[in-house]
Amino acid sequence: TPGVMLPADEEDKGPLGKKVEAPTSYCPSVLFPITRQRGRSLLGLAEAGETPFVGVDIWNAYETSWLGLTGLPTRRTLEMRVPATSTNIVESKSLKLYLNSLNFHRFTSNEDAVATIAADLAPVLGGDTPPTVTLYPWADAPLLGPEWECIDEEDLGEADLLVPDGSGDIVEDESHLRLVLGAEAAVSERLCTHLLRTLCPVTGQPDWGSVLIEYTGRPIDRAGLLRYIISLRSEVGFHENAVERIFLAIQGACAPDALLVNGRFMRRGGIDIN
Repeated sequence: TPGVMLPADEEDKGPLGKKVEAPTSYCPSVLFPITRQRGRSLLGLAEAGETPFVGVDIWNAYETSWLGLTGLPTRRTLEMRVPATSTNIVESKSLKLYLNSLNFHRFTSNEDAVATIAADLAPVLGGDTPPTVTLYPWADAPLLGPEWECIDEEDLGEADLLVPDGSGDIVEDESHLRLVLGAEAAVSERLCTHLLRTLCPVTGQPDWGSVLIEYTGRPIDRAGLLRYIISLRSEVGFHENAVERIFLAIQGACAPDALLVNGRFMRRGGIDIN
């Protein structure tokens, strides 16, 4: 909801918004959990019960480094996959601080480092399925897969896309989502837009990202889809919650036979979240 910020008390936001010195030694205690239910309750999803979707959060940390037994630094791209069934997400600044705390820690091998990171994250995230941690050579970070059709150049006419409500906020408008009139045959499409902007619920600062939408079903009106994404510019929520919001809106308005929504947000502190 525009203008609705999550509680900003000190115990809720962990290190975010505070001046915190970077740890100089191994410090797993800096990892800070945020319950997923904080965002999902705004979508009307019950705390106990199954969600109407399945998913995974994919974090890529490009500034991951530690020491070997000889003291030789290792630099890798670290991919962390967290199932959407986890109880919590990990606050991104606390993850950055944790990874920084590894910079001068010695591991017997890369496998030892990966096992340690996964073991440290599991109790913070909660849930029955632990995170999956994978290393990549730094120069070969995971890239976007098959080619997608970008909808950012769709003709949206001359109407003002950012009509505020009485409070001055831009309002999410699901009414933009519609099927192509008269098109009955099912299609399979991969669509993307790089115009997603939402607001961090703790700092109120903008988060930018791309949305990749893969679906099978009656064709979705591309201009309407882009209008909907643009209408989220003042929405408040964590990255994970924004993607779940878009999924539920498309599912409800267009009822595709199959739907995958992937949000790829610009990195903060060398970490991106997908």
